[in-house]
Amino acid sequence: MAKIPVTRAPELLPKLHLQTSALFELGGDVYVYDTVLTDIGIAASGSNCTVKFYDHNTLQEKSKVTYHSDQITQIQARENSFQSCSLDGQVAIWDLRQSLTASPALTFRSQDPVLSFDISSDDRLLASGSRLDEGYHVARMHFWDVRAAGSQPMHTFENSHSDDITQIHFNKHDGSQMLSGSTDGLLCTYNVNETDEDEALLFVANTGASLAHCGYFGPESQFIYAHSDMETLQLWTDDASLLADFGDVRTIGESGIPVDYMAAFRYCPSEQRLYMAAGTNGGDLHLLHVGAGSLEHVEVLAAGHAGIVRGFTWDLDGGWAVSGGEDGRLSLWTRQEPPKPVQPFASSSGSNSGSGSGSAFKSESTPRTRFSPY
Repeated sequence: MAKIPVTRAPELLPKLHLQTSALFELGGDVYVYDTVLTDIGIAASGSNCTVKFYDHNTLQEKSKVTYHSDQITQIQARENSFQSCSLDGQVAIWDLRQSLTASPALTFRSQDPVLSFDISSDDRLLASGSRLDEGYHVARMHFWDVRAAGSQPMHTFENSHSDDITQIHFNKHDGSQMLSGSTDGLLCTYNVNETDEDEALLFVANTGASLAHCGYFGPESQFIYAHSDMETLQLWTDDASLLADFGDVRTIGESGIPVDYMAAFRYCPSEQRLYMAAGTNGGDLHLLHVGAGSLEHVEVLAAGHAGIVRGFTWDLDGGWAVSGGEDGRLSLWTRQEPPKPVQPFASSSGSNSGSGSGSAFKSESTPRTRFSPY
C-alpha cells in the first residue's frame, strides 16, 4: 500500500500543555484502562476492578467505587449517570445525583463476559457485546429494556459475529440504528426496532482485520471509523461503502512521526473534523486530523506518561484533555501555560517523539479541505 500522506497543521487546534499528573494507586502496579467525563468529574477505570472519580481541573481524587469482580472492560457516562461493564457478565449504572456507594442503582446480568455496551439515545434500550462462547462457538449481543433492570434480556443476537464483540454503538442521530464491531473483522449495522436478527441486520462490512475500536462520526453520524488491533485504519459509510483505507498507521513514522498504536478518536461537530490520538510505547501522544486519505499532524503531548496510553478524554471545545496509561498515571492537559514547570517523564520513544521539525512534513501547496463527504 502507498505511503500515507502526512502534512503538518499546528494551527488546527490550540496547543495543549501538561498541567499536572496523579497516580491512580500509590505503591501499586495498576494500569489505567479508560477515562471518561461525568457530571461529577473524570472517571478512570483501573486494572484492580476499581473506578475512581477526579476533579477534572486538578486531578484531585473525589470518590471511588469497587463493585465488579472481574476486569472492567468499558466505562461510559450520560447525564446524571455513570455506566460500566465487566468480564463478570454485568452492566452497571450508577445515579450520580446520589452519593456513590458500592452498589449501583441498576444492574443487567448475562451469562457471558461483557466486552462492550451502549445505551440508545432515548435511554430505553441497552445492548451488550460478549466474549466468544467457545463451547457454543457464538458471540452474543443481549438487549435489555433499561426500565426493567434485573430482568432477563428481551432478545439476543448470536449469528452476526463469530468472535469477540469488542464494540457496540448506537447512532446518536438515528435512534433505530446500531453498530457492532468484532475481532472477526466485521462491522455490522442494525435496525434495532426489529427483534429478529435476520430482519434487523442492515449492512455488513469486512475490514479484513480484527477490530479493536470503531464508531460513528460525521454531521449525521453517517460515517464509521474502524481501527484494528493490527493498527490499521479504515473509514466507511454506514451502508458499508469503503471511503478510505489507510493501512498500517504506524508507517507514518517514515514522515518523522513515531506511532506505535492508535489510542482514541474524537469527532468535532463544530469543525466537522475527525481527530485521532496516536501514541508511542514511550508515552507520547500525537494528535492528528484524519482527512480523506491523508493525515494532518497537529501537535504532540509529550512527557505526560512513561508507557502506553489507554484512556484519553478530550474536550475539543473546552480545550482540555485527560490521559491515563499503563504507567498507572493520569495527566491533565489544558490550553493554559502551566504556572510552574511540571516534572516530566523521560520518554523512551526516542528523539523523534517530540513535535517534529517542519522538514519532516510535506509542504502544503493547496488549501486543506475537510473529509470530502461532509
